[in-house]
Amino acid sequence: MTITEAVSRARSAVGGGCVYRLGKGGFTPSNPVPWSKQMECDCSGFVSWCLGVSRKTNNPWYVKFNGGWFETSAIVRDALSPFGVFTKVDRQDSRPGDVLVWGDTGGQQGHVGLVTGAGKVAHCSKGNWTLTQDAIRETDMHIFDTHKAIAARCAWVEVG
Repeated sequence: MTITEAVSRARSAVGGGCVYRLGKGGFTPSNPVPWSKQMECDCSGFVSWCLGVSRKTNNPWYVKFNGGWFETSAIVRDALSPFGVFTKVDRQDSRPGDVLVWGDTGGQQGHVGLVTGAGKVAHCSKGNWTLTQDAIRETDMHIFDTHKAIAARCAWVEVG
């Protein structure tokens, strides 16, 4: 997957009428949309689809950590480790194709989105659904700044 392809995929899902549902979407990266047949998706399902991978992975690191689930806490742990598919980068160095993510904490779900441009991120959230009846939107990074999200670069995304 290239940066251009990942960003294009993310933007193609905006405005599709997706319903936010935790644990849904992103299982079939070859599908033309990230959501389930019921049009349901969550943030991890959306981002995994944007990156061209299934949210249920056989990647050994994820299998060992949580049974193979591509989800926010696993992404954070991966990015903060010296191995895995994500590498933490300074927020000011984030570029399109990188992710912004924070993990589960204090009984609250984490969140992840795909950087699409300068100051912009595409993400699937309950907040988006509540505001617009469409869970997938491209917004500014405010919500990620509020939660002190980290930026991470994925080895699956190529510059070319």
